[in-house]
Amino acid sequence: MSRLIQLCCAWAGSVFFVLYVIAFVGFARFVPPPAPSWDAVRIDALFTEHAIQIRAGMVLGLIATALLIPFFAVISVQIARIERRLPVLALIQFGGAVLLIVFFQLCGMLWIAATFRSELDSSTVRVLNDLSWLIFVMVFPGYVLQLFCIALASFMDRTAAPIWPRWVGYLNVSVALCGEGGAIAAFFKQGPFAWNGIIGFYIPIVAFVVWIGVMTYHLHKGINRQFAETPEAIRAPGRTGDNVGVR
Repeated sequence: MSRLIQLCCAWAGSVFFVLYVIAFVGFARFVPPPAPSWDAVRIDALFTEHAIQIRAGMVLGLIATALLIPFFAVISVQIARIERRLPVLALIQFGGAVLLIVFFQLCGMLWIAATFRSELDSSTVRVLNDLSWLIFVMVFPGYVLQLFCIALASFMDRTAAPIWPRWVGYLNVSVALCGEGGAIAAFFKQGPFAWNGIIGFYIPIVAFVVWIGVMTYHLHKGINRQFAETPEAIRAPGRTGDNVGVR
């Protein structure tokens, strides 16, 4: 795979983030999120008054989330480079990525459906909104699996200059644990654990933003380093016996 293709894939994650913020915050105005404690009339008013903006934002969101495919693909390529012969972690990571992207897009389609027909009764609109937000904050199992695969790969990389330093592996574990906060949203309609709470929404989002930035930086740096090395100097990960300490 060429250097340019890999670098474009690496930066696709950051482009996704910028476009999704524009879609989610700028157009749809979903931050702060509508509270799960809102009654059906208030939810219906939100989707009626901002129907066009929500549709436009979610269409842009659908486009943006597609950019996660190349981003997670190049992560799997690098994991496979570490695993060499049997890239099991790489396959699991990309499988989890596909699941995450599908659910991202499903949320967008459900929010669009909530605005599509003006004759929908308010209780139906609220159900669609509930389903969208619960999916948005609760699709953590595949996401957690992805990050644990990346963490394991970073711990397995025994080269002198690993693609992800060991501390990035621990960061992936930490972000994975932060992402599990949304699971509790099924049991709360208000407070920090609800889908609009600090644990249910804001901490996982901030952690994901930090993760995107760190992963993009190290992918960019590592890919450039790999192609700068001569073929003779490139050592396959896992072939040396040197222990890599915490960086």
